[in-house]
Amino acid sequence: MNVSKTVAIASSEQLQNIFRQAQQEKNPVYLYRKPGDYGISLDLSKWNEVEEFDVDNLMIIVPPGILLRELNELVTAKGLRFIPADSPYLAGLSVGEWVYRGCPNLSSWKYGAGKHFLLGSSYVFPNGEITDVGGKCIKNVSGYDLTRFLAGAYADFAVGVRFVLKLMPQPACRRCYDVAISSLADVNRLVSALHSQPVPPAWLYWADAAAGSQLFAQQQAAHRIIFELDGNAAEVNDYAAAVDKLLIACNAEKAALLTALPDVSQLEEQAAGFWLLDEFKVPYPAISEFAEKVTAALAEFHWNGGLFGQLANGKIHLYVEKTDSRLNSFIARLQTEAAALGGAASGKYERVYGDGGSGILAVIEKNFKQQLDPAQIFNPAAEVTK
Repeated sequence: MNVSKTVAIASSEQLQNIFRQAQQEKNPVYLYRKPGDYGISLDLSKWNEVEEFDVDNLMIIVPPGILLRELNELVTAKGLRFIPADSPYLAGLSVGEWVYRGCPNLSSWKYGAGKHFLLGSSYVFPNGEITDVGGKCIKNVSGYDLTRFLAGAYADFAVGVRFVLKLMPQPACRRCYDVAISSLADVNRLVSALHSQPVPPAWLYWADAAAGSQLFAQQQAAHRIIFELDGNAAEVNDYAAAVDKLLIACNAEKAALLTALPDVSQLEEQAAGFWLLDEFKVPYPAISEFAEKVTAALAEFHWNGGLFGQLANGKIHLYVEKTDSRLNSFIARLQTEAAALGGAASGKYERVYGDGGSGILAVIEKNFKQQLDPAQIFNPAAEVTK
């Protein structure tokens, strides 16, 4: 087969047949990645009917095609919430792609990693086999944690086709802040002060002037901080009183033009420029120094760009207005700078744009994948196209 075609998938059996035939023909199969010039691009968007919704036991079972936005609307109507979908941040992402990306969670500062809300899954492997991991209750996810191993970000082990998700009740009270702060030093002071509080914000989102101007579609000269408090009314009101004082001490001002938190679901694929999410993790006390290193690197490469992300958790994302063939060396430099400051690189850049990761874990993953994908058909490596 020398042409590219899109195939709508609505069942595990159909997907298994596609993979088995593709293995025989050594035909590439793409999902959640930009397809190549030939092969099969899978479309799971219509595979979106909820299998089970157990309100009493705070659990829902869903297929891969349902959007986080749709899931949020469904559970909110019952007074519940799925924490990773409890904000507009990833609203346009399907549950399947959310798992494929490693279960990102804007609210991880308060509620923990997104993978903690994934109790179980079913996966179809590229060799056509299918398996269930985890279950409907916590005791079923003990021992070897294959649920979270298979949900490793961009690992391309298998296609998730069924997900058991943990829900939580809606909070009685919420309060959102949207402020502008001139200096990164004051931004760090605010985050440090919030860290010292007994209970953290549900989430905190930061963007410097360059990235924020693109994300919020409005020119800004300062750093933008948006965060939310949640809990019972008394707790939130007491916390808000403390936060109001912190904002004054950190020279924060109410944003001139208030806006909703951006949906970054398709940012890397659809927005102008080069965007790289979930690559860098840097301890928040070192963010100022990391930002200086990035600014210096951008100037050396004669590029314009900036940083944004979940500052309190150290997840830092990159925006560059325009890049060229030196992008690999630029990213490698930032990875080195992050490591030197006590941080780390996730390896996503190599997984998505290169030939995979490196190191002992990468060897284990490649050996595991070789057993499940003997013809190496599933999401073969792609090149940077922006």
